[in-house]
Amino acid sequence: MSNYNSILISGPTASGKSKLAMDIAAKIGGVVINADSMQIYNTISLITARPSNKDMDMIPHFLYGYIDPKIRYSVGEWVGDIEPLINFLNKIDKTPVIVGGTGLYFSGLFGEISEIPQISAKTRSKWEDIKKQKGTEALFHKLKELDPKSAAIINSTDTTRITRALEVIDGTGKSIKEWQALPGKTIINKSLSKMIYLCPPRDVINNNIIKRTKEIIGNNQLYEEINLLSSQKISNSYPVMKAIGVKDTIAYLDGEISIEILNDRIITNTKKYAKRQLTWARRKMIDWEWIDEPKYFL
Repeated sequence: MSNYNSILISGPTASGKSKLAMDIAAKIGGVVINADSMQIYNTISLITARPSNKDMDMIPHFLYGYIDPKIRYSVGEWVGDIEPLINFLNKIDKTPVIVGGTGLYFSGLFGEISEIPQISAKTRSKWEDIKKQKGTEALFHKLKELDPKSAAIINSTDTTRITRALEVIDGTGKSIKEWQALPGKTIINKSLSKMIYLCPPRDVINNNIIKRTKEIIGNNQLYEEINLLSSQKISNSYPVMKAIGVKDTIAYLDGEISIEILNDRIITNTKKYAKRQLTWARRKMIDWEWIDEPKYFL
């Protein structure tokens, strides 16, 4: 058992946070819950560094690999999925160890992101079809017509945000800006939680990225997963296609780039992502306990 209602662990990619979460969960008899926006998808396991089946057999893991890649999955939907799980764990005296590098997911837990009603599959499909038929430019013109306030702050080439704004205004009759101005629902009380930000020195992170990338591209499982994903003909605007390495691995499998270029691109883009994560955390996670190496101290 832990002295805290929940334990939250974040950090840049390749920092060792998943291993730390497993170690803590094992010592307190807790469970691990995913807070990574790419590890939710059921098709891409290796390239997102999802915990292995062996790890998940040792310690109970939740909210990993359970979303179809053809689904646009939002922060609000993740919060809606984790809330009943946390309530259940509290009832049976199991401490959740929530781990991931998606800062917005933690913001959602703290009520810092407003609740937007779930948009129907029919509405989502409608705008996806329009996008396929007419393109992003036509979508943006429609957004300016239906929701000019949102259009004023969204880049005209940002297909994901444009589509989401159209889905919300169409599905709810209210601008996404109006929804975002409302307070969210608090799922986790910070004062009753242990919040750990694992941030090793940059050279350690970079070496971990290089090592992990070598292991990933040397594993045939990667190419099986990406072939399966590619066969589904999912639009590049979908979140799953933005996972680091997905489009580059497809390019490699199509003979467009060499394995050396694939390796270099994944390493470069992962390092850039780690840097963005740290920049975000230094602004948004200053009240977390920052540590530079994994350790158990609860």
